[in-house]
Parts: sequence; C-alpha cells; structure tokens
Amino acid sequence: DWSIGRLFKMNIGLRVSQYTHEKRHYVRPEPRFSARYLLNELTSVKGSYALMNQYIHLLSNTGIGLPTDLWVPATKNIGPQHSQQVALGIARDIPKHKLTLTVEGYYKKMEDIIHYKEGASFLEGDGEGGDDFNYEDQVTAGQGESYGGEIMLQRKVGKFSGWIGYTLSWTKLQFDELNFGKPFYARYDRRHDISLVGIYKINDHVQIAATWVYGTGQAITLPLANYQVQQHNIDVNNSMFYGGNYYVEYYGDKNSFRMAAYHRFDVSAQFVKQLKRSKRTFEVGLYNAYNRKNPFFYYINTDSRGNNKLKQVSLFPILPSVSWTYAF
Repeated sequence: DWSIGRLFKMNIGLRVSQYTHEKRHYVRPEPRFSARYLLNELTSVKGSYALMNQYIHLLSNTGIGLPTDLWVPATKNIGPQHSQQVALGIARDIPKHKLTLTVEGYYKKMEDIIHYKEGASFLEGDGEGGDDFNYEDQVTAGQGESYGGEIMLQRKVGKFSGWIGYTLSWTKLQFDELNFGKPFYARYDRRHDISLVGIYKINDHVQIAATWVYGTGQAITLPLANYQVQQHNIDVNNSMFYGGNYYVEYYGDKNSFRMAAYHRFDVSAQFVKQLKRSKRTFEVGLYNAYNRKNPFFYYINTDSRGNNKLKQVSLFPILPSVSWTYAF
C-alpha cells in the first residue's frame, strides 16, 4: 500500500504461480494494481488492472438437453488460460440519505480458453466404455472478451439497509474451428443482471430481509429446422443401393437462442436472542416465493404428427426453509 498525501492511494502487488503436468512446467507472473483518488470529501475515482492465470478449464455444452459443466486441468498440450482486466469507476457518498452510489466499467481479454469441437462430447472415449477418454482430442482453443458496466446504490447504516445493483455486460468467444470463425456469445453471457436487497431491523431481536434477482437467460444452440435425407450405400460388389431415410438437423449461428430469463424472490425473518455466553438465531424463509418456473434445460418433443415442440424443464419451485443456529 502506498499513499501519496491524503488524496491518492495505491495498492501494487505481484504473485508468481507455478503449475506442473507430466514434467511440463508453467511459471506465470500475475501483477495487479489498483488506485483511488479523492476528488473531494464525498467523491472518489478508482481504477485497477490485473493479469490472471487459471490452470483449470471449464467445459460447458451449449446445446439443448441436460446442462453439463466439466472442469478439466491444463496439460502439457493444453496450456492454462490467462486474462487481463482493467476497470475504472467513481463512487459518491450521499450523507443526507446515508447512501453510496458507485458506477464502474470494465474490460477483460481472455486467451487460450477451450471449447468442445463441433459434435464432440465428454461422454466419448477411445476404448470400450470410454475408459481411454482424453479430453484434449475433444476441444479447440480460442479467445474471448468480456466488457460492461455496473451501477450500485447502497445503504449500510440505519434500521433499513440494502442495495440496488444493475449490470450490463457482454461476453463473446471466438474460435477458428467453431461457428465459421465468427464470434459468438458464451453460454453464461448475461446481458442484464439486477439485484434488489432489503434488510429491515425491527429491533435488536427481529429483522426481515427480502431479495429479488433477475438475469438474462443463458445462450444455447437450437436446431432451426430438419430435413429428410436418403441414405446411399455401396455393397461388396461396388454396387450402389438406397438405404432408408433419416432426418438431419440444421443449426444456425452458435448460441443464437436465449433461454427464458431467470428471476426469483426470496424472503426471510430472523429472530435473535442474546444469551449469557452465546447467541441463538431462529430463521424462517421462502425461496422463490412466487414460484417462478425458471428453465433448467430444454428438449424437443415430437408428437404423433411429426411436429416438433420445444419443452422446458424447471427445478426448485417455492421452497420453505427453517434454521436454528447457535453462535458461541
């Protein structure tokens, strides 16, 4: 930490990480820098820079069906991913209403990230039962970028506290072997993200809390159409004959479809009793209080007439909860 006078303060750091896989050594420096400057007693400007490395890759399927996230390590052939991120923001206190307003923007560049090749799956293997599965054969490497801005209004003191936050962001990926080399949105790209949190302390023994969250639906790839193809086969006498017909699905751009938006409302009440040598807290709550059917995954259902319909599967309806906690 380094302060220059009363108005300017910096935090500078350097970390060096090392990772080894089958005698392949990765040694990566990770510098970071952040600074804050006071414009006046109520307003400050802040900025930061960080270089980060990650030795565990996330593999996510982007089609319909049960979502499967797989964490795989960097190897001697698949190097670690790394990123650089810069952020700039301004914060202002509003003493009259005991509020703090923060506005911030960021940009992040990612390199050496991986994604499944077209048609690949973590279920595939080289031997019977997939015992010889090697994920390196199923993936391709590329790059990505993420950028956006956030605004937050927060109150930390008084009987009523909480915050309102809104984030607008974009996350795009680019792979030479996918989507004809064109950038596409990541599965977890979330255009809009909203959170409303309120906590009201009735007295020293009772407080209630409520939370509402909203997020743009995940980006996935859907078949846009299917068409019938006649199979052609050649027998041992080099004669061609026609086999049966089968259907082929046609896909558009990768991750061009959005799942339904995710949102829910949670509410809880806490009853606290201070004992001689401990504190007892009894809490009751409702998760997803208005029983929003958020999508978990989609599948295509074909009826008896051959019509395809997109179906949604949801989890976690309205759920009550009770907890009893002792702190000593």
